[in-house]
Amino acid sequence: MHEYSIASELVKALLEQLEPHPGRITHVFVQKGELRILSDPALRTAFELLARGTRLEGADLVIELVPARIACPACGYEGPADHADDEVFHYAIPVLSCPTCDSAVKVLSGRELCVDRVTVETDDDEH
Repeated sequence: MHEYSIASELVKALLEQLEPHPGRITHVFVQKGELRILSDPALRTAFELLARGTRLEGADLVIELVPARIACPACGYEGPADHADDEVFHYAIPVLSCPTCDSAVKVLSGRELCVDRVTVETDDDEH
């Protein structure tokens, strides 16, 4: 389950970056590309387990989906990737081609996995 190792690195990096800042982390917003083969429920569960006893405990992990976009060097198409809307797609290695000319394409977005922002609640927020 690679979601656990990803959540472990996420928690570690967040705690290091947030150490000098006061307050409690309430939300962690992560952008995940739709081509990224990851189980959202498993990632959330791992995050929750690893956050226990830290400033991240109780924080809501919000996963924002980044759509896949491609560019075709052969015909110039740029836009959404055309792929099967089937759950099996997310467990296989997707092979993308241009929906216009069927040529090989360059992936512009859809592989991301990054922290976009966090919400921190400070004592000042409570008054």
